[in-house]
Amino acid sequence: MFFGTDGFALKSLEELHRAMQDGSMVSELSVVVPTPKPHPCLVAKYAKQHNLPISVWPLPKEKQNDCCDFGVVASFGHLIPSRIINGFPLGMLNIHGSILPRWRGAAPVVHAVMNGDAETGVTIMRIKPHHFDVGDIVAQESIAIDPHISAVQLTDRLAGMGANLLVRCISDLHYHLDRCTPQPSHGVTLAPKIDAKLSHIDWTGLNAAQIYNRWRATCHLFKLQTFFHGANVKLNAVEPPTTEPFAEMLQNLVDVRPGRIVVDRTRNLLFVRCQEDQWVAIRHVTLHRRPVMSALDFSNGYLREAKKLSMSGKIGRNSVIDFF
Repeated sequence: MFFGTDGFALKSLEELHRAMQDGSMVSELSVVVPTPKPHPCLVAKYAKQHNLPISVWPLPKEKQNDCCDFGVVASFGHLIPSRIINGFPLGMLNIHGSILPRWRGAAPVVHAVMNGDAETGVTIMRIKPHHFDVGDIVAQESIAIDPHISAVQLTDRLAGMGANLLVRCISDLHYHLDRCTPQPSHGVTLAPKIDAKLSHIDWTGLNAAQIYNRWRATCHLFKLQTFFHGANVKLNAVEPPTTEPFAEMLQNLVDVRPGRIVVDRTRNLLFVRCQEDQWVAIRHVTLHRRPVMSALDFSNGYLREAKKLSMSGKIGRNSVIDFF
């Protein structure tokens, strides 16, 4: 019985379905999905398309376990009660997108990217009741994280790895279950659901690498944002941190506090001063509900106007071209 929702889970369901069609390892396969809100999830769509039995969570008592030998969970988001876990003769396995115990929780890939981790991976673990991601480790596999990969791209890679590792475990299930080990008590980190508050950039509290990593981790969820003279500005494309000097651009700039903007007209980039005397590069922005603007468009349309207002005394000179 497979419990899942999204694209990460779908890769494992596809492999299990293929094993059933091949007549190897799996003889029957059913699917459990959450109530559609408002549309069916990817796992539900796949199950319907391939005529797999579907149950909607929470399971009615007469449907619980459905005479299956064991359960598989991936990106399900609901705590499985002990009566269901214990109802499977072989228990339940979970495919998790991290090297547990690092990044227990709902968003392990996003947190790994956002924190600049050098490696991550997938863990197959036994599910225990009452808590998420604390079960014994059945198998693990790790990979290096490309410093420029997005959370979406990394999730896709891990989904394939997790599906392959799951099939290898199931091919000799008793062997792997007999050799599973408890998770280490050290190195535990938590990966809770992502809060939209993370979209707001604090130029005094983050350096260039941290801002770039946050953009890589969350750009599929929301745009990073800041304010320009009270107007909301969304950062559509953040560039990798650069050590390339542009001292000549700063020669006449007295105020270089965090949030200060410098326009690189040659490369069509906005550089914004952040923590640790670093500058982060931004290629495209959106102001209010206007179309996406390049750095030069933003400079020509808004920075120049702000500078004129400052020179005329209508706004404070120190806030001429600042992000806040």
